Amino acid sequence: MRIALRDFVSVAALTVVAAFPLGVAAQSGDVANWPSRPITIVIPYPPGGTSDVVGRQLGQRLREELGQTFIIENKAGAATAIGATAVARAAKDGYTLLLSAGTTFTVIPHLNDKLQYKLDDFEPIATVCTVPFAFVVKKDFPAKTMGEFIAYGKANPNKVNNATNGQGSMVHLLGELISSGLDIKMTQVHYKGAAPATMDMLAGIVDSNVEALTSAVPNVNTGRYRALAVLSAERQPLMPNVPTFKELGYPSVVGETWYGVFAPLGTPKPIVDKLNAVLRKITTSASFEEAMRKIGNEAKSSTPAELRDTTLQQSKIWGDMIRRLNIKAE
Repeated sequence: MRIALRDFVSVAALTVVAAFPLGVAAQSGDVANWPSRPITIVIPYPPGGTSDVVGRQLGQRLREELGQTFIIENKAGAATAIGATAVARAAKDGYTLLLSAGTTFTVIPHLNDKLQYKLDDFEPIATVCTVPFAFVVKKDFPAKTMGEFIAYGKANPNKVNNATNGQGSMVHLLGELISSGLDIKMTQVHYKGAAPATMDMLAGIVDSNVEALTSAVPNVNTGRYRALAVLSAERQPLMPNVPTFKELGYPSVVGETWYGVFAPLGTPKPIVDKLNAVLRKITTSASFEEAMRKIGNEAKSSTPAELRDTTLQQSKIWGDMIRRLNIKAE
């Protein structure tokens, strides 16, 4: 019903509209009064991670701005598909939202042909933050700089064991991006999640890893392993002395994930616009920027159209890589 009733000018159409005045009025009233009851933000990840921190920060601020309770509901499983499917099937009334890491959101459809949703089953609302990554090596790895690492990798093809969070995960794709961008061959060692990969990095069992700054900063600062470069376009305030791949001469090695808020496709535009305006106010506030900076993220805002463009662009980039390397889901 996105097509406005004003576009129908025939007598027949006007008769139809007149036949259902109470239904139309009620629907218009629901939209005008939104939100009039609690709103659920579905997070398709287990509790306790970065997504939880971001979701709860947003929920608290949305409650303050809109005067309604925001319920954070973790629906983990099937590489985020369970939570995303639940939102795609939810009522299109603005009371069920999805907060997802955009890269996972755009990657999973290329790895799972049995998904019960498509990217265009969602209404983009706003980007809320980005998550920078660092490329780290174990503390006793022989290379101390990126130049030395590249020389070592070229002299020892496939001998660098690079940990990932699982085959087809964002960290895996970023590891492949580094390997191809530096023109070296690394062996990708797949773990079931970030925690076991980090544990083996700390134990010196694997050589390298791509880690979100949230996880990397504490271990780098305490010397438990070393950061050779960050994958963001600019240096990171939490790692000011660590260069970017871009400034080292590898402009193609730039990658980060981001968190975005989505609603089921067909959610009324006035609700989408109201949510976007509130989220942009929140994500550009000094308090939210500081809260994100403390966990290694960067606050970011966008329009619905910008988030849609980002989603489609990243879907193409990662989809092309998945097909080129013939990456399969575990």
